[in-house]
Amino acid sequence: MISGEVWPNRRAIVSVELLGADGQFQPFDFALDTGFDGDLSLPSQTLHGLDVAAESERAFELADGSRTTARTWSATALWNGTPRTILIVEMAGEKLLGMDLLWQSRITLEARAYGPVEIATLV
Repeated sequence: MISGEVWPNRRAIVSVELLGADGQFQPFDFALDTGFDGDLSLPSQTLHGLDVAAESERAFELADGSRTTARTWSATALWNGTPRTILIVEMAGEKLLGMDLLWQSRITLEARAYGPVEIATLV
């Protein structure tokens, strides 16, 4: 199970560990975003210290309906204690955890400041 909390700014935050260039896993805080259909998004400056491989450039539709392109990177994340290959979308702004990584999971949270957030894998 992955645990986190709801921050006072009303963001549900969990920590995900990503494999660094030094071979060690490093924790990063991500906001759950059910409107994002990727695995994770990170700003370009954060990608520099990670063990990532360039994948491609893809087109995406944003929440306001506009379209953009972004680079994607292959990386390794610890998900429920197990290494998993994921795709990171390079995007400025908040670090996001999307529906591709959350797929086949149950998410529970208490929608209040510092309320618990839990992500459990469905069997």
